[in-house]
Amino acid sequence: MNYFICGEKLLAFNPKCATSTFSLAILRQYYPELLQDLEDNTHWANGKKTEEQMLHRHVPKRVNPYKKKVAQIIREPVDRFRSAVAFTNLVGRDCGTLEEIINDLINETNELDGIPNTVAMNFHFRHQNHFKGDITYFRMDQLQECADFLGIKVPLTRINENTNPKPVLTSEQEYIIRDFYADDVKLWESLQ
Repeated sequence: MNYFICGEKLLAFNPKCATSTFSLAILRQYYPELLQDLEDNTHWANGKKTEEQMLHRHVPKRVNPYKKKVAQIIREPVDRFRSAVAFTNLVGRDCGTLEEIINDLINETNELDGIPNTVAMNFHFRHQNHFKGDITYFRMDQLQECADFLGIKVPLTRINENTNPKPVLTSEQEYIIRDFYADDVKLWESLQ
């Protein structure tokens, strides 16, 4: 578990929940010298600007939320799963059919791209309810409220949008995903 350091507060690193957007905002707000160093001294392989990159690894983090107030952005679990499948391009990389990917997630079978790592171990597919601490939850439609809670005054810039289409799940597949992420579903529904 990682938490981005935002002054005296933390943001839980919950993948596929606006973490790229917040990484840039946190660097702009709390670590402008680090962001400037990245802009001045990094030549990105894809030729894009620093502000267009996934900057997660550059944001200072901690693993223990001890005595810190924590913000966590929660996404509806089925939509998050669909987004993670699209983002990781599992179907496009011949990691199996959607049915096989769901089976790999549920049963922790097969390797991902020949790497000894199951879909279930990929951080994009982790459960959302595993963070600890004094957590204030925000839904995906409350990004500005989360930024306000964290003291972020710079504008939020949406980056790292998925370009692959999200898979369409059958009702049976959706049921399986909702069951697998049952605690996340309860958490999501408690925020409605």
